[in-house]
Amino acid sequence: MSPAIGPAPATAGAPPSTADVPPPTTRGRGVVPLRPLQAGEILDGAVTAMRANPGVMLGLSAVVVAAGQAVAIPLDFLYLRFLAGLVNGDTTRGSGTGINELAAARPSVLLNALIVSLLVGLLTTAVSRAVMGRTVTLGEVWRLTRPRLPRLLGLAVVVFLALFGILVAGVLPGALLAAAGSPLGALLLVLGIGAAVALIVNRWVAWSLAGAALVLEDQPVRRALKRSAVLVKGGWWRVLGISLLALMVSELVAGVFSVLEQVAVGTNLSPVSANRDGTFSGHHVSVGYVFLGALFSTAIQAVVSPFAASVMALQYVDRRMRREGLDIQLGMNARARAAAGGPAAPTGPTAPAAPASTAFGPGAGAGTGGPVA
Repeated sequence: MSPAIGPAPATAGAPPSTADVPPPTTRGRGVVPLRPLQAGEILDGAVTAMRANPGVMLGLSAVVVAAGQAVAIPLDFLYLRFLAGLVNGDTTRGSGTGINELAAARPSVLLNALIVSLLVGLLTTAVSRAVMGRTVTLGEVWRLTRPRLPRLLGLAVVVFLALFGILVAGVLPGALLAAAGSPLGALLLVLGIGAAVALIVNRWVAWSLAGAALVLEDQPVRRALKRSAVLVKGGWWRVLGISLLALMVSELVAGVFSVLEQVAVGTNLSPVSANRDGTFSGHHVSVGYVFLGALFSTAIQAVVSPFAASVMALQYVDRRMRREGLDIQLGMNARARAAAGGPAAPTGPTAPAAPASTAFGPGAGAGTGGPVA
């Protein structure tokens, strides 16, 4: 484990004794106080982390999202061309009424979800260092996170498939009965959808800290999911509430960009264009729409992704403080360094890099997914 942070307590879920240990309550040089955090402190700390290291938080996001858009643009263009070809020559209004809805489900939507998952892992490294009052360079972030990128992608795919499988399992029985004309089909469909949504939300919250656990503790995918569930246990509603607050803030920011996009795109640059009389003969794909959509998507993700990643990383730190007394360990280490006359925390490119990216090693109950030296 990194010298900055000692081993976690041996008993999972029970903070160490605070006898003879003054409670760490000061912010120090970090973006948040070294104590269990309030919801407002987590949101404020996320913004502070972005301001403290904009080159990494915003710059890295812009680079990664732009690289993803370079792949998404041709895929979106071909997809929209395909949709336009489906309705070319049809002179009825009705056949084209859903074309823009289909266009909204273009390949870049799934690609953006994978990009966000990668960014959460990459930026978690910077945020967790910021908690200790340290900064990282782009090179450090890449070096520390690169070995974990395949697992981050695997985690994103596993979570997506699991949640999608829950939805299918909830919808399919009722849908099949309804298609067969059974009077119970509609009722079963409603009940199935309700149960599926409830279980999806439950699992989404329980697994929301898996990315941070994977990166900071060097856990494999399966153990990262279990580790996240352990940390969230006892604070499920709190994690859900803070996540929803962060989502609301992100949606407000995205909404501003969306309005700007609508102003820029207007009615003349729709995904596929119709004739002046409203018929759908001669559809064509607007190249301007594809490029402007990619431009605004890059801007949105470059701002929203660092904030979301920061909130997730700080929630992970908060849960470890509450369940494992991580704040006490951090305070003890800081006082030990001060008593020894050593620096509070090395920073910059000369700082020793912890193999687990940010000096946050596995806590109690974390398993053996790669010890932190």
